[in-house]
Amino acid sequence: MRKGVNPEKDKKLNSYGYHRIIVPIYVPNLEGYFEHGMAVTKLCISSLLATKHDKSLLTIVNNGSCKEVTDFLQQLYKTGKIDQLVHYKNNIGKIDAMIPIARTSEEPLITLSDGDVLFTSGWMQAVEEIFLNFPKAGMVAPVPNPTLYRAHTENTLFDGFFSGRLTFQSICSEEDLLRFARSVGSEESMYKKKSRLHSQLTIEKNGVTAVVGCGHFVATLRKEVFEKAPKTGSHWAYAAAADRDYIDLPNDRAGFWRLATPKSYAFHIGNQIEPWMHKVASNNDDGIVASSQQIPPPKRSSIGYGVKKAINRLWLNQYTRPFFFKRMGLKRGYDEY
Repeated sequence: MRKGVNPEKDKKLNSYGYHRIIVPIYVPNLEGYFEHGMAVTKLCISSLLATKHDKSLLTIVNNGSCKEVTDFLQQLYKTGKIDQLVHYKNNIGKIDAMIPIARTSEEPLITLSDGDVLFTSGWMQAVEEIFLNFPKAGMVAPVPNPTLYRAHTENTLFDGFFSGRLTFQSICSEEDLLRFARSVGSEESMYKKKSRLHSQLTIEKNGVTAVVGCGHFVATLRKEVFEKAPKTGSHWAYAAAADRDYIDLPNDRAGFWRLATPKSYAFHIGNQIEPWMHKVASNNDDGIVASSQQIPPPKRSSIGYGVKKAINRLWLNQYTRPFFFKRMGLKRGYDEY
């Protein structure tokens, strides 16, 4: 039996923000590899809370974590620090924990982040500035990785090349690039080609510069990207193939660019906290004000993804690439870049 009228009936709800952040947390125990899992989780979330602006909403997915971590996350939700907290009894995998939420979110921008990222002040504003100035951007990371300039960047390279806006610059901090490489145990292999450490492929517009390509341990995507993602689950705990199928390829097939900020605004923590990380976190400012500008609707090229991929292979092959890269400002190492 119903008595009276539901006060929420026909009530229009307002939007609370335009940027959602989704972070899956998987700390099944506090032993071995996960011994410092609680400390890593706390550092990641505290740095995020200190640097996200007031028009952003935070979703945490508890992906089968132990009781200690679960209780910590629940307390954050109770105190209003988290907008949305999703609990899973068992680990359903990184991608499957994020994509369903991203697909149904109302916000036009959605940041997907690993649970071991250290955020610094200004990361959100720097990422949004690129979306504001590059309407074709579909994926933007607050961490540059110049080694990925050819990783699922078909639209970026094609459009940038034929618009004449691609150029090489020495714009990224060598220290930050090496710090990330060390954090994932790839310092020697990632920058074996030293020219990638000294010069980065960039694109410019309206006085704003972005680095071509990015990784996805943390990245912000347009909501439209997830329309191109598979509708079924990946069923992978964690795999590069899942990132490729649900993030990389959908962004490319949607006709969007893949970019990064020239400055590193986030760092990889891993499973061990180093002293410098606390120092970086202590410099974060609370109370960041949101951008007052609206994120413009996306723009897409009418030229098909397959055509761009074929043409990119022509001008980026081993014979023609050195010629074009030299003309685009690469002063050394253009024959190996």
